[in-house]
Amino acid sequence: MGAYYLEMLEADPGNPLLLVNYGRYLHEPGDGEVLSLYGKLIWETQGDETRAESYFERAVEASPDDCYVMGSYAHFLWDADEAGEEEEDVRAAPPAAAPSQQPQLTVRAY
Repeated sequence: MGAYYLEMLEADPGNPLLLVNYGRYLHEPGDGEVLSLYGKLIWETQGDETRAESYFERAVEASPDDCYVMGSYAHFLWDADEAGEEEEDVRAAPPAAAPSQQPQLTVRAY
């Protein structure tokens, strides 16, 4: 996880959320809240559901009684489910109909 933070900091060194989260990670690397924040960061910046979920699961293991961790994980699961449903809707939608041809108007001079 530390290598990822370094990569993100190189790409966006002034990101305050990233700096705070990285500082917390350095201070307490096994902290459930930090793992939860990192999962949220991955989900919101990269949309990587699998990777984000792994950090949320680790957060729950590290802090099973922390309501912030549990709430963040629930919020992530809700968002990920909605994103999956939207993706399914797009795939299930019929192909866009071709625009109907406009009738040709004939102009006659009288």
